[in-house]
Amino acid sequence: MILAAGLTTALGAYGYTRLTNAGAALVIGAMLISSVPLRRLLRRHDLKIGDTGLAAGAVGYGVVVGGTSGSGVILLSLLMAAGLEGAAVIATDAVISVATSIIKISVFGLAGVVTAQVLAFALLIGAVALPGAFFAKAFVERMPLHIHTAILDVAVIAGGIVMISAAARH
Repeated sequence: MILAAGLTTALGAYGYTRLTNAGAALVIGAMLISSVPLRRLLRRHDLKIGDTGLAAGAVGYGVVVGGTSGSGVILLSLLMAAGLEGAAVIATDAVISVATSIIKISVFGLAGVVTAQVLAFALLIGAVALPGAFFAKAFVERMPLHIHTAILDVAVIAGGIVMISAAARH
């Protein structure tokens, strides 16, 4: 999966570096909003794929993950359609996400868009998000799955609307 998505992740990331601020906001917002019905559609149809389908999906996923954010729903859907469940999905998602993130950061660095300010902001976000992940885990463990899913869907769609609104203002 990583090999199949590697080159297309770099291509998607390069394309992303060519966008204006408004263009990037529009692409990310559209991806976030479309991810909710896409996830629901894939779940409703109980999509199952083999190795060939997984490889083809990985190529497409690479382009999307390279050029957008919020595309994790596609990876999770691909992994579950390939038959992975539970901890295997989470672990595989984590490994693939780290690999594609390294590729994206490398492309962004080579393209000259990773400045000291961008790096400092990324480290700040990571430092703030890490403790929040443990709080969120404890909170989610006590919440019914359908409620958690609904909250995430609303947050993702709202985030997409905010991004598209910001793009429209520019």
